[in-house]
Amino acid sequence: MRSMLVLTGLLVAAIAPVGLAGSAAAAPSRLPGTVEVTLDQSQIETVVGQVLTVESRIVNSGQAPTDRLVAHVNVVSLNGVYVDLEDWSAEVTQAASPLAPGNSRTLSWKLHAVNAGSFDVYVVVLPAGSASAGATPLVVSPPVHVTVAGRRTLTAAGSLPVAIIMPTLLGLLAATGRYRLRRRG
Repeated sequence: MRSMLVLTGLLVAAIAPVGLAGSAAAAPSRLPGTVEVTLDQSQIETVVGQVLTVESRIVNSGQAPTDRLVAHVNVVSLNGVYVDLEDWSAEVTQAASPLAPGNSRTLSWKLHAVNAGSFDVYVVVLPAGSASAGATPLVVSPPVHVTVAGRRTLTAAGSLPVAIIMPTLLGLLAATGRYRLRRRG
């Protein structure tokens, strides 16, 4: 009986930290009481080839100034389409100077919709000063859901009639012009 109580106590002790860690991970991510990041929209619909702009707003809601910050934009496919971030944006990382308490900064991100599909775009803000780099958690914005529709293009099967009809019509026009010139002369 006593060994059963000891085993139960060990099991509870082993599981309790996991439960606490799980609830802490579910909490919103922010730099300790100071920085929040949001995006200017929650949904975008576009087509392949279009350029879209997303703005992120970084706010220091704390009582002390922040250290230097680095913001990074990311694009994630929600339907398995390969995403090469460098194709979507030439500038994926931007630096932000320290923010005084209550101040904010807006960063703009130009993105090129290069793939059709369903995507989430989000911004991560990290401390980058010598005292805070790697010492405090990063902050992640809520995502902007981006739906990119494909663009219809002319296929080989669709171009065949054009390739046959256009030269034929041009030839007929040239023959008609020659015929009329000969009749006059």
